[in-house]
Amino acid sequence: MRYVREPPMILLDFPAVRPVRYAVLLTFAVLFLLTGAAWAEAFFVALDGADDDARDGRSAEAAWKSLAYACEHVPAGKHTIKEGAGTRGEKRTRLIASTDWPLPPLKDYEGTEGRPEYLIGVEARQPSGEWLKPADLTIRHLELASDPKHRITGAVYCRDGTNVRLEHLHVHDFRWNGLRVEFSAQVEIAHCVIEDASTEKVPGREGGLIRTRWLSDARIHHNRIIARKTCGYGYKGGGHRKLRFDHNYVDTQYFAFESPFENELGVEIDHNYLTRCISVPKPGQGADPTKEGFEYSFRIHHNVLTDSYTVEGPRNHLRLDHNWIRVEKPGGRVYTHHGGRSHGPVWVHHNVVENVDLNFIWMNEGLAENIQVYNNTVFCAAERAGHLLDAWTAERLSGWVFKNNVAVAPESQPRQVYPTARGVPTKMTVTHNLFVNFTEVPAGNLEADAPGLRCEGAKPVPFFLPAGSSSPVVDRGVDVGLPFHGKAPDLGAFEYGVKAWTLEDIPSP
Repeated sequence: MRYVREPPMILLDFPAVRPVRYAVLLTFAVLFLLTGAAWAEAFFVALDGADDDARDGRSAEAAWKSLAYACEHVPAGKHTIKEGAGTRGEKRTRLIASTDWPLPPLKDYEGTEGRPEYLIGVEARQPSGEWLKPADLTIRHLELASDPKHRITGAVYCRDGTNVRLEHLHVHDFRWNGLRVEFSAQVEIAHCVIEDASTEKVPGREGGLIRTRWLSDARIHHNRIIARKTCGYGYKGGGHRKLRFDHNYVDTQYFAFESPFENELGVEIDHNYLTRCISVPKPGQGADPTKEGFEYSFRIHHNVLTDSYTVEGPRNHLRLDHNWIRVEKPGGRVYTHHGGRSHGPVWVHHNVVENVDLNFIWMNEGLAENIQVYNNTVFCAAERAGHLLDAWTAERLSGWVFKNNVAVAPESQPRQVYPTARGVPTKMTVTHNLFVNFTEVPAGNLEADAPGLRCEGAKPVPFFLPAGSSSPVVDRGVDVGLPFHGKAPDLGAFEYGVKAWTLEDIPSP
């Protein structure tokens, strides 16, 4: 295998030739090489092919037998290697690691040196020690796996890439990561099914079925990420600039999405169905995204979220809006400032939240400043009653604002808005809200026996819409700088007379 300095350009396309099962698929030290320019061509690999220099691989009749041989003989340039019949059915292309694959001891997989191998590794060092950086790389229509009784580290590893696409892959049964991409730009991971691909952990650390670091201009979308019986996070990342995570279905036993690191700028999490926590804490204040031209560090919007411990902060310039938070597990808090010092701002607005049992907004230790909570519709559960807003002492918070919200507690179990002791009320501004079945409601709010919502039909729309123009929620709010219709903002997550926000195209279980 010869090494070159120019970036390799290749498309791995596996749509329709013959099935192949590898007893061992090499870890590609360098995936696509050979010097010299060439026009874009298609090359073929098939089960009845032959790794023979007499064949040129340019037709199904002259196909090579192994992908490894093809990678060694495809000339430089942007080419396509065709093999197999996708990820499903008897003719699918299955690349399966041999049970003879050595399994090194589990250790710190976060470093860039000495990593255990991946089924496909798109990165290399040349003899001079320089990194070879892949460009214009696409891998698709493959089933990538290892034996459940002999799982290797991961399926795909890519470092220092540009224009990298991983799509229509079925990835399952790995130790640490399914798909891992680092230090890369213009990345897309799409339409993949990733199952039980992070089944072991280093003490104190978790892998991720998808793991990324230091990406810019990236999108991860329309994937099904499932780990119902094993450890590992659905997605784990950090150090990103302009990343969108959207239209994914994530069902795990641990966090659905975790990025607890510095330098997160312009990360958007939207239109997903997530059964576990979104964890984005930065215990210190963290970088100010506005200084880099970004409006937010994270924006989490238009998702269906079902975990009671829904979003873990703190994170400055975090926006949580237009989500349907349908709590299905007891014993959590919806937004949590879980230690650390943050001056904010944090915006929580236009969410529909059901079955809150302990708290809607809660802080533990540290310092939480400038949490602004506007226009949410919050229904509390009838068990494990806590305060709607809670913090241990006044010294740990400042600048909390709670306005234009509708909050409903069950008649059988009235709630308090916040603790009336420990000085907490002096650090919160709570006005222009509608409270149903709450006690010791502060001045400047409305109280009623019913929320003035339709409370019938499909959820969240039309169930949580205002009941009509005479509803006590219509035009009863105060301008907080967010768009509204009418004389004043309505209370709750939806404006009367305006098309309601919807959760279109969200993946279903």
